[in-house]
Order: sequence, then C-alpha cells, then structure tokens
Amino acid sequence: MRRAKTPVTTAALALGFVLVGHPARAQNCESARPTDAEGAAGLSYGAAKVGFFDSPSGRARVHYALSGPDAPPADSTMVADVPDAAVVAAQAADDALDKYAALEYQPLLGDGDSPCASNGDSDAVDIYLIHFAAADGQAILDHCQTGTPKRCAGFVLVENDFAGGGYADTAEGLRTVVPHELFHLVQDAYDANVERWWAEGSAQWAAKQVYPDLLDLERFLPAYFGSPWRPFNVPPNGVVTNFLYATAIWPVFLEQRFDAAIVRQVFESFDGTPNNVLPTTDQVLKKNGSSLAQEYTEFAAYNAGTGSRAPTRGGYQNGAAYPEVKLKALDTAPGELVSDVESGMGSFYYSVSSTSPLALSLDADPERVAALAIPLVKGTADVAAAQALPATLDGEAIVVVAGQSLNRTDAPFTLRAATPSDAGPESSGCSLSGAPDTQDGVSKIWLAAALGGLLWRGGRRGRKGET
Repeated sequence: MRRAKTPVTTAALALGFVLVGHPARAQNCESARPTDAEGAAGLSYGAAKVGFFDSPSGRARVHYALSGPDAPPADSTMVADVPDAAVVAAQAADDALDKYAALEYQPLLGDGDSPCASNGDSDAVDIYLIHFAAADGQAILDHCQTGTPKRCAGFVLVENDFAGGGYADTAEGLRTVVPHELFHLVQDAYDANVERWWAEGSAQWAAKQVYPDLLDLERFLPAYFGSPWRPFNVPPNGVVTNFLYATAIWPVFLEQRFDAAIVRQVFESFDGTPNNVLPTTDQVLKKNGSSLAQEYTEFAAYNAGTGSRAPTRGGYQNGAAYPEVKLKALDTAPGELVSDVESGMGSFYYSVSSTSPLALSLDADPERVAALAIPLVKGTADVAAAQALPATLDGEAIVVVAGQSLNRTDAPFTLRAATPSDAGPESSGCSLSGAPDTQDGVSKIWLAAALGGLLWRGGRRGRKGET
C-alpha cells in the first residue's frame, strides 16, 4: 500500500527473518521494478547507474540511483562511498525484521524463485530508494502462490530524501517508512488481499513496535479521534490515508488489553474471505475469552480517557499523548437527553453533569448498541470505573454510546434521565459520584448488589501491569 507524505499538521540468524520461496507454486510476475525499463508503479531509475547496499545481516538489499532525481543525498559518513540514506535504510530493515521475528510473525516470502525479469539479484528483500511526487513509500507484489488466501512475495519503494515530508530529517523518514512498508510484506505472506484499513493501521502499529521513540503513529490519530462515530471498516470517501493510518489505535488497544500476540493471531486466522478482518478478530477474541462487541465497548471507553482527560488508572498507557474525542454537552433535566443513530461499530461521546442524583438509561436494541458512564474526577476520566447504563449519576461523567454489531443498518438509540425515585425497576442503582470516596486520589466506586459485583457487561480484563 502506498503511504502518503507524513502530515505536517496533524531463523538462520538469531531472531532473524528467513526469506523463503516456493518455486513450484509461484504464479506469473506481478510487477516490474525501478531497475526495469517499464519501472514499478510508473517509477523507474531510467538511464541512471544504480548501486546497492546489503544490510549487516544480508536479509535486505537497498538499491539506489547514483544520479538524477531518484539519487539519495550524497552524504556518505557511515560507510565509505555509500550514501548514508542507504545505510540507514538497511539498518532499519534489519531492525524491523528482527522485531517481527521476535513477535513470531511468519517469514516473508522470498523472491529467489521470482518469475520476474529482475529479483534484485539476490534472495534478500529489496528496498528501492526513489523519488515520489506525493507519497513516501509503497509495497509492491513480485509474485504470488496459488491457493487461498493469496500469499505473495514483494519488494518496497521508499522515498529517497524525504524533503518537505514532515520528518526531522532523511534518517527519521527512513526509520519511519521502512518498517511500515516491510510489515506490508509480512501481511502479504498471510493474505495480500487484507482490508486496507487493517493493512495500514497494523503497519503503523508494527512500525511503532520497531522504533517506539518515533511519533508517526500519534501524528495520524486525530483523523480517527475526530470522527469516532465512523466504523474502522467504513473509511470516508476521497483521500482517506489519514483515517486509514489512524486506525492504528485499534491494534494499540488490542495489544494493551491482551498482548502483542493478539494482532498476529488475527493474521494467522485469515481464510481468504473478503472483508473478514473484524469477523476474524471476533473469533480470535472469543478464543481469548472475550468478543468483538465487548472489546469495542472497552475501546470506546479508553478513547474517552486521552489527552487532558487521561486517567491515572485504566485506559491507554500513553493516553496523555493522544488527541481527545469531542464531547457533546447534554442538558440533564429529567426526560429525553439525546437521540441518534448508530450504524456498525462507531461510538458517540457526551458530557453530563448533575448536582443531584440522576438516573441515566439507554433505550436501544442491546444487540446493536451499549452505553457506559465514566466518572470524571478532577477533569480526568476514571476509565477503570466505567459502568453500564442504567446507572445513577451524582456529579460529572462522560457517557459513551458504542455499537455492538457489524450490521450497518440504522440502530437508533435514546439516552434518558430521571430522578432515581422515578426511574423504576430498570435502574441498576449504580452510583457514579462526582466526589467519590478516594484513597491516594483514586476513585473507589462500589457497584450495587444487583450487578453481583460485576462491572459492565462481560467483566473487564485488566490492562497489562494492572492488578
């Protein structure tokens, strides 16, 4: 998949990736390369002489033009007579392949048996430094095996200098893009037809695993947090790159709720069925004692506790660095507070405040829509104390309404408020106190006996490191 320019505003070897090929199963050549006359995706080195540099492990080969617009910056301070860009790209490739092997992803499919005119003259994975007009990287298929899912080998194109691309320098651009594009080849070894939102979101997540200090993942997140009502698998029309990359917040959430292996398990479970990422994720989550509906609701709660609202317990480990969802303030006079429509798995966020007890309830199909109330304690969202509606509010809270089904027909919902004496038997009696009992500043909210000591539906799985 092609990366847009990063927005300015917004094992034979230890832990190695062995590149493997299957000559008897290879199909026809899928693409030419920049070193071929026809070029790759319309990009070619033309008549320029070409050099290459092999990574320290020999698992990656970086190709570059020696002259013309595709030539990387001439600086050569790391290896004699080799552009620094090629050396940095090669090291980034080794770092990425090491990390993906450590995370136990299956090896890339090698191109040693490629039916194409060129395979980079080695079995190594090939990286071509090239000048893009409006992108900074692309993974391209070389050849594919027969069968389902469609499993393919490939190579990657990476911007040669990252001038004006929103990175601090060429090295930062390479360390950002090379791991991202190589993870697309990892994906292609499982299924080259993976849905684009998951392809880009998981590649952003994977690159962050390689270099946690880089902030490319965070730079794109506003595109999701700005429209949380939009399901992952229904990207907006037109130029959608920012939204696709911003869906990285979903694998970030899955890793923190379970561990990094959960993302790999999704890839391992693909069977070639189109548009199967979320149904497959549901199957994987059920094997781990949960479900897509339950985890999406928890995910929506996590997204209420970011930025200045990031809690001291519960929620994302790095939530303070993430953007905030916008809250629609509701008038909490008894009666109907708001009505809206869910479609698929999106989420809506409301702020409520009451100086006297107020019973909140949700009127909706429980198979399609769920709602949580999250206490606001001194301006922060106490995600760990989130409770399912109906609940009783006395203070401030964020109410999150979250989709429960992949069904994209309309699912209307209404939030209502009543005085506790008028709420009737539907009220759970749960209390969300604006001034709760505290110990060391941590909210202590006790649930009504009617809930049997459980938090919202299905219980809650503690974040790694929590007890």
